[in-house]
Amino acid sequence: MSEVVTYKNTKYQCFCQIKFDSGERVLISIASLPKPSVKILRLFFGFVPIQTIWEYNPTMAGGYYAYVRNMMEMFPPDPNGSIEPLDVIRDTLLQCESIDEARITLLSCESKVSG
Repeated sequence: MSEVVTYKNTKYQCFCQIKFDSGERVLISIASLPKPSVKILRLFFGFVPIQTIWEYNPTMAGGYYAYVRNMMEMFPPDPNGSIEPLDVIRDTLLQCESIDEARITLLSCESKVSG
């Protein structure tokens, strides 16, 4: 089963590293300033980001409020679990076995809000 390798969700840092069953690793990075965004990055040797496999930001959404609304639709919080965006995205990706499956899952989530 895929597993969390590192996790930090504080006022200053918001990231999580996942190791998939395939052995591949990704970093979920959520930024708030200066430009809000969510990035999922492929990691080389578990440390070096080498490729963005998915990104979402207010420019892509058509504005800040659309970004927030769309993120809530793409990754709805579990009523019995955490409402933290990092946790909801982490839980979504932990169900995947590889980067390819994660990319398909993320694009499927995004297509729900893009029409």
